[in-house]
Amino acid sequence: MSVFIAWLREWLADTELVMLLSSLLVIFLLLMLLIPVLAPLLFAIAVAYVLDGVVELLRRCRIPRMLAIAMTVGSALLLLLFALLTVMPLLTAQIGRLVSHAPQYVQSLRDMLQQVQTNHAEWINPDYLQQVIAALAAKMQEWGGALLKFSIASIPGMITLLVYAVLVPVLVFFLLKDKHQIIAWAQQFLPRERTLLQRVWAELDTQIGNYIRGKFWEAFVVGLAMWLSYWLMGHDYALLLGVLTGLSVWVPFVGMAVVTVPVVLLSYFQWGWGETMAYGVLAYLVVQTIDANLIVPWLFSEIVNLHPIAIIVAILMFGSLWGIVGVIIAIPMAALVKSVVSIVLERRLAGAEKG
Repeated sequence: MSVFIAWLREWLADTELVMLLSSLLVIFLLLMLLIPVLAPLLFAIAVAYVLDGVVELLRRCRIPRMLAIAMTVGSALLLLLFALLTVMPLLTAQIGRLVSHAPQYVQSLRDMLQQVQTNHAEWINPDYLQQVIAALAAKMQEWGGALLKFSIASIPGMITLLVYAVLVPVLVFFLLKDKHQIIAWAQQFLPRERTLLQRVWAELDTQIGNYIRGKFWEAFVVGLAMWLSYWLMGHDYALLLGVLTGLSVWVPFVGMAVVTVPVVLLSYFQWGWGETMAYGVLAYLVVQTIDANLIVPWLFSEIVNLHPIAIIVAILMFGSLWGIVGVIIAIPMAALVKSVVSIVLERRLAGAEKG
């Protein structure tokens, strides 16, 4: 017991470290409690990080800041309106087509598996195969029902979506316009001993900004490349697969593994076994290879390197806490934990050297 008390006194003697950990704990608890309410603000902050890079680029061209902000936000709203009027109807039509053809695709999958069992009867247990077919059919029907249910249930949410469509652009504009004033105002609620907290914030601000901007452009480029590839090949669900592939980059490792299943299945339903399907899957693999070896190193050169195990653990932990929002912000939160742990170890080593 005396050893624990001595250790506790040693830690409490480091006032700056105590203030840092206490402040982070309070912020974390507030997010846990208020994240449903603050969802529009958090989304606006993410968009502001993306657009802030464009604003800074325009400022380097000697354009006044207010004019640069107005041009950036206005252009973003026009692009959003264009997407809502052109992309969303096409995407909705493809989802509807997928749902309506789901029974046909289930039967096609069943026939394919039965053909595999016939050709390799000595390797495959027919009873087990029937169970697999039944499970796949039930799962595909469940997914189709979920899509229909989502489309129907989302009708009341259109009012909320319209409110967000008004609130988020306004929040983004003022976040860009009054960024420094907002930060100065928030600092009033922090403890006076905040040297370490400011150091963590400086590192995290850079990392989050680079991460969100990088992920946005990575998702856009990868999704666009996937859509163009499959559109040129005449795939009926080219836009849907492009959107799914673009969204998958927000979830490292897991996203690619999950989206590969619909890519392969829809390619099989579209073309069947043959050269065209092979070319389609090859195009998908080429896009993923270019993303992993060219786009990611270029966009994320300034992001703190994290081990794949640390990334997966962060996805599991923060995903269980905050759902899809936690999955998306898992890497920035892991970078925050890494920064804090580095400071703790640094202070501990400095204290050991003094002792």
